[in-house]
Amino acid sequence: MTKISVVLPTYNEAENTKLLLPALKKVLEDITGKSYEIIIVDDNSPDNTATVAKETARSIGIDNNLKVIVREGKRGLATAVIDGFKASSGDYLVVMDADLQHPPEKIKEIILELEKGAEIVVASRFIKGGRDEGLSFVRKIFSKGAALIGKLLVPQIRMLSDPMSGFFALRRTVIEGRLDLMNPKGFKILLEIMVKGKYSKDKVREVPIIFGKRTYGESKLGLKEIVDYLLHILSLNEYRILKFMAVGVSGVFVNEGVLWLAHYKVALPVYLSGLLGIETSILSNFALNSLVTFRKERAKGTLLTRLAKYHVATAIGAFMNYATLLLLTHLLRLNPLTANLIGILLGFLANYTLSEHYVWERVGSYE
Repeated sequence: MTKISVVLPTYNEAENTKLLLPALKKVLEDITGKSYEIIIVDDNSPDNTATVAKETARSIGIDNNLKVIVREGKRGLATAVIDGFKASSGDYLVVMDADLQHPPEKIKEIILELEKGAEIVVASRFIKGGRDEGLSFVRKIFSKGAALIGKLLVPQIRMLSDPMSGFFALRRTVIEGRLDLMNPKGFKILLEIMVKGKYSKDKVREVPIIFGKRTYGESKLGLKEIVDYLLHILSLNEYRILKFMAVGVSGVFVNEGVLWLAHYKVALPVYLSGLLGIETSILSNFALNSLVTFRKERAKGTLLTRLAKYHVATAIGAFMNYATLLLLTHLLRLNPLTANLIGILLGFLANYTLSEHYVWERVGSYE
């Protein structure tokens, strides 16, 4: 019989645990009978979450199904999940928050998707049937913005409507032999799994959830968590966006150097020298990005195909730069230098996005 392990990272969730454990017992026994375990990984909560969990489990008769890990001086949701995985023995691993914002009854639908052959199943607030009722307006803006940044910099999560979800399940095979490679920073462990797990893109599924309001306690999100998230995204991106930026700066020097050489030394007219400078910088940028920025990517198509795509990407980026300059100066009467700076930024983002997701688009499974 397939065994299910539910991993719950906790910090000051004693009151919520009293309600969550009975709900999990009902759902899991409906699915598996007795073949399940609940693993609480607690960061030494001052409200004695670990003790309350053990007492609650004993009172409802599931103390043999409960494991409690208390971590001294170690905090962080993502690393708590990793420790929970290491302590688990299930074939299917479910991760959810302990604050009752993730509906336990949804586990049944999630497990059904795994039974149908899915390797990763994510509970999403943003597909048909899903809703986000548990976040304030500010938190919703943060969540959407964080998801947008994540999708821009991490191609492996583009397929997800809700990559910020903390409620998901996976087959053990996804993380077998991969846990030592995972070095999550912050609170979004799903991102780490999507990048470093072993799975096929066509075996990732989403199910809708209604993300509820907290019953007890308060959110742990703060400035530190936001900074950790951004650093985590850059790490998962392998700092490609910074490398891409550095290559772009080098291209300016190549462009200027070739223009100077062609016009002042070879005496070519400006219109030819300028074109030669632009094309040379495009070729040098393409070569450096292939050798440095996207060196590890198994990209689609031949080298010539990618070079042609790169010309398209740079043309679109240049058009966005120029169009932004004209629109902001003529419609908003913005200072041309300021408008051009905004245009350069938007052009750079367009160029990088197309390069990441179109020119050096990955092939195959994430293995």
